[in-house]
Amino acid sequence: MDTLTARPRLLKQANLSLIRRVIKNRGTATRAEIAGETQISSTTVRSLLAEMMENGEIESIGHDESSGGRKAERYRFKPDKYYGAAICISGSEMHGLLVGICGEILETCRLEFTGDDYEPAITAYLDELMARKDIKSIGIGVPGIVEDGSFWKGSGSSDELCRHDLGDRLAGRYHIPIVMENDLNATAIGFGRCYAREFPCEAPDLTNMAYLHLEKTCVSAGFIVGGRVVRGFRNFAGELGLVPMEDGRILDEWLMEAADDKAYTNLMIRIIGWICGILNPQYVVLGGPDLRKDCIGPISDGFSALLPRHMSAEILYSADLWHDYHDGMAYLTAGKIFDDVQFIKEQP
Repeated sequence: MDTLTARPRLLKQANLSLIRRVIKNRGTATRAEIAGETQISSTTVRSLLAEMMENGEIESIGHDESSGGRKAERYRFKPDKYYGAAICISGSEMHGLLVGICGEILETCRLEFTGDDYEPAITAYLDELMARKDIKSIGIGVPGIVEDGSFWKGSGSSDELCRHDLGDRLAGRYHIPIVMENDLNATAIGFGRCYAREFPCEAPDLTNMAYLHLEKTCVSAGFIVGGRVVRGFRNFAGELGLVPMEDGRILDEWLMEAADDKAYTNLMIRIIGWICGILNPQYVVLGGPDLRKDCIGPISDGFSALLPRHMSAEILYSADLWHDYHDGMAYLTAGKIFDDVQFIKEQP
């Protein structure tokens, strides 16, 4: 394991951050479990847990059954102590979410905005939320290509992409950890996690899935391999609609001209076949406002007859895009709640 050090004045905050992450990831933890996972001394863990108890950050939920020695006391976060705030933007809608420490969605509301001017509505929402809750992280789902604290989005009047530095501006205003994610990637993450809750045998960290989003003017995808989003070299992975077809047109144009269900079904089988030949996902999820739901059965039947069984995938349907989007952004936002300390790798 690489040796990680924090600057001396940040050592306590670094240790607290590690302890918080262990309790958050486990749900509950004992002093021995924390010390074992973080490699922080048991004495230091005891001292910091006592301080966290005094500050009302954590609470004891009792002692484990004794295995012959002293019973271990178990701790968890107080459920009403820390929160995250998530913003979900897609098309003409924008939603605000109050997120619990484990990614649970506690409140939702719709935010009104004009054009692409998201910031006034977002800051008004966050200011109001922070006045009554201890917000530790912010998540922003955006309809564009994410690059650090910015995202690139089409202007609507041309093929040129416009840069929006929304994440950087919010970071400068609030000084807490911020995570920004493409809306479709967040939706794919959310679907995978919802599916795993419905089928507990599934493990979100091992998910291999392609999420296809269908609209009138475009087809795009979010890819998850081994539980991680595939972004590509310049973060443009999943822009299927730009794939050139044999007559010089792009895939988006072909999809728009698939007037009858048979042509549409055959084209979708073809798209899914490409994806399975390249990524070999376990699931291919179909969703979006313009998905022809009546074609899902024929697509699944036709596709299953196209490829060998070991290359095929199970076709699933996403009935509620916003539900999946919310869940994905809530999960990402909660994951940043204790990302407030930076570690520096020790130089040889």
